[in-house]
Order: sequence, then structure tokens, then C-alpha cells
Amino acid sequence: MDIPRPGTLPGDEMVAFAAALIDRSGTAPVIEAALAHTTGRPRPLPVRALLTALLCLALDDRPLFLTEATRLLFSQLSPASRQLLAVPGTATTRRAFLAAYRRVRYCFGQILKVADPSALPKNRRLTQDELKTRTKSMTPGQATAARDRLEALANALLEASVAILTDGERAAFDGCTGLDATPVPLFSRGPSKRTGLSASDPDGGWYVREGDHREREDDKGKPLRKLAWALEATIAATARPAGAPPAHPNLAIGLALTRPGQDPGGTGARVLASVAARGHKPGWLGYDRAYTAALPERFHLPARALGYQPVMDYRIDQLGIQANTGGAILVEGTWYCPALPGPLTTATTRLRDHAISRELYDQQITARAAYQLKRKDGPDADGYQRLSCPAAGHHPGLICPLRQASLTPRDGRPKVLQPPQERPRLCRQTAITTAPDVGARYRQDLPYGSPAWHQCYAALRNTIEGLNGYAKDPARQALAQPGRRRVRGIAAQSIFTALLLIAANIRKIRAWRSLTASDQTGITRRARRRRASLRDYRPDG
Repeated sequence: MDIPRPGTLPGDEMVAFAAALIDRSGTAPVIEAALAHTTGRPRPLPVRALLTALLCLALDDRPLFLTEATRLLFSQLSPASRQLLAVPGTATTRRAFLAAYRRVRYCFGQILKVADPSALPKNRRLTQDELKTRTKSMTPGQATAARDRLEALANALLEASVAILTDGERAAFDGCTGLDATPVPLFSRGPSKRTGLSASDPDGGWYVREGDHREREDDKGKPLRKLAWALEATIAATARPAGAPPAHPNLAIGLALTRPGQDPGGTGARVLASVAARGHKPGWLGYDRAYTAALPERFHLPARALGYQPVMDYRIDQLGIQANTGGAILVEGTWYCPALPGPLTTATTRLRDHAISRELYDQQITARAAYQLKRKDGPDADGYQRLSCPAAGHHPGLICPLRQASLTPRDGRPKVLQPPQERPRLCRQTAITTAPDVGARYRQDLPYGSPAWHQCYAALRNTIEGLNGYAKDPARQALAQPGRRRVRGIAAQSIFTALLLIAANIRKIRAWRSLTASDQTGITRRARRRRASLRDYRPDG
């Protein structure tokens, strides 16, 4: 699908493009079916028309105001575009504009009713008693079902922008994914302790950059700064393998909004499940320490069950030995021999305490490799894996007195100096079986601190953080500017965020294609900028 260039006002080509994206998402018929009724007057404004108008605003880097959507639909579109969207009539007077605005507001309100998981009243700063009185009755099951509908709607919209990639661009994606949560500030003040009044958008929460993004005080009771009343958007983005040349644009492919710090692991797992359900390949998965601290059954195990391979970082209190099974010890995500020397076990802790240099740390991380257990089989469909002792087998990489076959030849291989006094299963058997839930929170396939880990983690984290900043560009989508998204509530903000991410994806695809030739599979590299050249000094003759 060709992407039209943005203009001063959305022309027929841009409107047709936006309408095609909405059609490709399949959201409008689903919403219309949910709103269908057999009595009363038919709704004059189709859902498809309003979603298309809002997407046109997002693609044109304009605020997502319902007044702007009204002006676009009833005053700025050409007759051909209005016919395409089935928009009834025009608004040439102020009275006609207000009547059209009421239809737009009603239509958007009906869209939100289909998938609003919030029972809280909006647009008023209420006392706690008033807030409790005006809160609608909603069971947890109803709220969960509405949340699932809302996330399905947002991800269907987002997938429509990804679907315009060519077969070659989609095939180049190998499954590398970045996952992160970023604040989406709300057009609302937070609740006031002094007056006792609630926020005008009570669906939000206080967001802080430290910890799990929801604690307003540290462990000493000191207030944390950088507070914002916001929702938290969990976004999954495509990425490329570390060191590989760019072969596809990195796009947002998954989205969910929650209160800051509310079950980040479960929210991340839902986003990844949606991504996988839409046919995107799983691969390396990079995320920050907030997800490392999640409950394994809420995040790490579901992510592995979907086929993702975590690449993570640890807090200082999570370093060193993290789990053990059959005598093997899990040190910073990798299974090692129980005779791993203490200085190698504590290398990362001592580096963060500035007790050793980076050069010595790199040497000790490299030295860990000789003690790493060897994969013998698996993991199988249930996640069980067979691992063998590094001193066992025909070509042992470690000399151990408990393994007679490893003692010769003496060729400079590392030697176990202090074997376990009581031989565990790992030292008595040729291999042990590790269960998927043992050390699940910390396990990762790349040795932590190794060059391969650094390259992969940096590539995935930089990609998702770059996408967050890209979508928050104040001159473009301006996701961090709440004044451009003024309808309150998590349902409205989820739809707005999805539309803005669609616009960011389209902008990325447009930029990507402008850098690639239509008859080439690789990226056309730009010439290096050089201040001077020897050619300028070549004498004549």
C-alpha cells in the first residue's frame, strides 16, 4: 500500500488511505455490531467515519480533539471523501456545527461504552463520598472482559499499520522484540490531599521514574520527584539483531494501558500474547528491571511459553547466586558448576561497588564460561532441559577431580580447586533435568555481562526507548502532551494512543522507504559527510 504525503489538510488520497487502514483493522464492524439495536432512530454518523477522521488528525500531526474531527468531517472534506465515509451533510453555520459536534461526541461516547473497563466518573473533581456514590456497578469479571475488548481494539488498530509492510519487509523481522512501559500523561490534575478531591480523570495514577513507577516515597519516607498523573502504556516493538544491518523499520506492534505500576508483568504478558496471536515471530525479548522483578508466573513463564528468549538486567540485590537444582547454581541467569570460584560469582556485585575495574570484570565474566553447564537436550515442549557437567563428556572444558576422565591431558584448562565435599546429582550423573519454573524469574540464554549479552540487550533496549521518544516528539505525535488528548478515561486514551502509534509507524515506514530503492533489498547507505577531500588538492595536468 502506498503511503500518501501529509498535506496542509487531509486530501482525498489521505482520507482514502486512513479509511483503508480502519477497514483493514476490522474494528468498525465489530463496534457497529455491538451498538446495533432494533428500536430508536439510527445513528447518523458511522463509527468508521469518526475513526477515520481521528486517524487523519493523527497522521497530520494535529491534536486529537473531537471539535477538530467535527470540523474535518463536516467542513473540510471534499464531497468525494464525505461520500466515501458516508458523512451526512455539511456544517456551514455555527448552529449546524454544534449539532454535528453533538453527533460526533455521541458516536465517540458509544465507541467507548463498548470497551470501557472503568466504572469511575470522569470530568469532575469529587469528594470521596461523591466518587463512591457515582461509581457504576461493575463486577471484576465485567471489568476484565471490557479490558480485553479494549486491548483487542487498540491492537487491531495498531496491526493495521504493520500490515502495510511488504512481504520482504515482514520476512526480514526475525522476532527480536523490545518491551517497555512509558507514561502517558493525562489532561487532569491528580487528587488533592489538602482538599480531599479526586482527580478529574480518576483512571490514572501517580507516575514516578524510580522503582515500579507507582511509589510516591522512597524507603526512607522521602517524597520522590518527577511525579505525573498519568496512565502507563506498555509497548512492544520490533527490533533487529545486534550487529545486523537494518532490514526493516522498527515498529510498535503491541499496546496496553494501565495505571502506573499495576501488574507490569501481567500487562507485558498480555501484550506479548496479542503480538504472538497476530502471527509475529517470537525471538530475543529485551526488557528493563521492572519486568525482572515481576512474578514468574505472571510474566517470565508466559513469555517463554510464547517462544520468547529473555534478555534482562538485574538490581544489585538480585546478583550472584539466584537459584539451584541438583547441585547446579544459577548465577545471573546462567547455570554453572557448584565449584564456580567465589570471585567469579560476585564479579558483577564488586563491579557495581567499584571494587574492581571494568577490565578485570570482563576477564572474570569470560572465565565463567569454563564452568557453564552444557546443554545436552531440550528444552522440550514442557520447558524441561537436560544439562551436563562441564567436566563430563569426550571433550571436557574443565578439569575436575570428581571426573577422572577430565584429568588428562593437562592442557591449560581451568581446574576445580574446591570440589563439593558431598557430591550432588550433577557430580554423580552424566546430566540433570532442570524444570522450567526453577529460577524462572532470572534465567536467560545469554551469559550475563558477556559481549553477546551487552550487544543484544543494548540493541533491544535502545530500540524500544527510541520508539518511545519518537512517539513523544512534540512536533509530531506528541504522546507526552496531554493537552492534545483531552477526552478523559482509559478507554479514550487507549484509542488515542493506538492512533498516535499508528501515525508513528506510518512515519517510520515512510522514512524507511525513502532510504531504500524500490529494486533493492538492502538499505541505501547515505554518503558520509566529509569536510575535505584529497581530490580537491589534486594538481592540474
